[in-house]
Amino acid sequence: MTLKWERNPRTVPPAQRVGISSRTVSLRRVFGALLVIAPVLWAWSVAVPPGAETVNPGGLPLIGALFASALHPALAPDFLGIVAHATFVTLVFAALGTAGALVIGILGGMVLSDIAWPGRAPVALRALRVVLRGVLIAIRSIHELIWALLFVSVLGLDPLVAVLAIAIPFGAQTAKVFADTLDGVPPEPLRALRAAGARPFAALSYALFPAAAPLLLSYSFYRFECAVRSAVVLGVVGVGGLGQELTVSLQSRNWDEVWTLVGAVVLVSAAVDIWSTQLRRDMAVVSCSDWTVGHQRDRGQAGAGSRWARVSALVAISAVIIAGIVSGVSLNGLSSPRTRQLTGRLFDDLWPPELPRGGWEALGSAVADTMAMAVLAMAVAVVITVMIGPWASRSRPGPMDEGSPWPAQALRWVAFGAARGILLVLRSIPPTVWAVIALLMLFPGVIPGAVALGLYTGGILGRLVAEAWESIDTRPRDALRAIGTRRSLAAIAATAPPSLHHLVTYTLYRFEICVRDTAIVGVVGAAGLGRLFAENLSTFRFPVITTLLVASFAVSVATELVGRRLRAALRS
Repeated sequence: MTLKWERNPRTVPPAQRVGISSRTVSLRRVFGALLVIAPVLWAWSVAVPPGAETVNPGGLPLIGALFASALHPALAPDFLGIVAHATFVTLVFAALGTAGALVIGILGGMVLSDIAWPGRAPVALRALRVVLRGVLIAIRSIHELIWALLFVSVLGLDPLVAVLAIAIPFGAQTAKVFADTLDGVPPEPLRALRAAGARPFAALSYALFPAAAPLLLSYSFYRFECAVRSAVVLGVVGVGGLGQELTVSLQSRNWDEVWTLVGAVVLVSAAVDIWSTQLRRDMAVVSCSDWTVGHQRDRGQAGAGSRWARVSALVAISAVIIAGIVSGVSLNGLSSPRTRQLTGRLFDDLWPPELPRGGWEALGSAVADTMAMAVLAMAVAVVITVMIGPWASRSRPGPMDEGSPWPAQALRWVAFGAARGILLVLRSIPPTVWAVIALLMLFPGVIPGAVALGLYTGGILGRLVAEAWESIDTRPRDALRAIGTRRSLAAIAATAPPSLHHLVTYTLYRFEICVRDTAIVGVVGAAGLGRLFAENLSTFRFPVITTLLVASFAVSVATELVGRRLRAALRS
């Protein structure tokens, strides 16, 4: 006789199990394979039509010269001074942009949060929340580089352009994450304070924000980590920073300067990456991979009083204040008569929308190029992740690995460091720079944009998937090792299914981001909606810009909806 408390709660009686035949499993596998292969084949047919030339033989010597100069970077004192100033400008843009995004995120998150409002919200507030959700979706569907180009037409090459271009789309994303984070806090203390008659602000201050503070602080530093990369990307607009210096050096073919600037970008990214990672580990909160798909681990009470968190918060606040003082960035330009006049003129020029030259055919072709570029870029990113990701995942030795010889352990750590370094370089160099390099040896079109985005996204996807793989339960692997199964076979049999699930989940999410990122490489000469945007903006055809923004919004929302449905199907 089996007592009630001795039963396995996960055991489902046979009568309640849903039978799945082998035919159903086979059909699902075939459907999954077609879901991967068919889009890639379609994208390749769009990117490389019959008879099209892709490789530019005349650019191969330039690539050779670029890599040959890697051992001789520019180290002249005057140029190093330029690099130091550009690095400072990039960090200022990232810090102020993140601060602006957090302000938008806190205010928007409070409005969108369900737990922050007692009882049933008023009708006006519910209507405001619906409108706000739609506005935030529209804002974050437009890439920060497009925001920067629009702001330049009003503010000129003011440093405020870079700050606003980071703050506005990042703020839209932060508001959504903050609202979800606040709603994930246990509501009992807040309800108790409200029932005792505490004022709403006091109840939120004592019962809600302290509990959510570790996650909010962790995400803030993760958002700063992303803002540094965006600040480098925005350099192509001409507002300053490492991105602008990189673009100028590439266009003038000063390869020695390119390598010095690349080294500076990688060092800055590595420092921010290490700082942010250490903060999350010290506070025992979610990793970047969890933030990416909105998953929040059960952290308990760990990290609530982290000394490193307090120091990081103090340093961050001080850095934002110093950056605001020394950078000269001011919001006064937003309220000047000239800005109001140019903004009004811009809105007048944007309406009514018009089709680009070539009509619907040209617009449809640009949308197809955008989707093909994103699909091929994700194919490149997945290949990079599969090849490098397993080595970049911090290995957790089992009981049978404790006595392994030190050369094998040292080799694993060397492979781990090399893999992490490669992924860091790939994601640190902005896709605009990768696109310029790709355009040296490839003809303009979908392929160079796909290669550039694939390399950049591969660095991000590899890092996210490697972090997720570190959380996989290793007990099945250890059990197989204990009964004599070979190390490699045990690792594959026990970790391959959950690893594949993580890979598919993060690939679907990054594909949504990659569709928006196609605007970056399109601006510097690749295909898609980004190229049409750059061409029409340079000729001041603003009605066409409106049409392209609407098309970009529609493509982004459709991709996001499909991605959510697919991820939900994977979780079910």
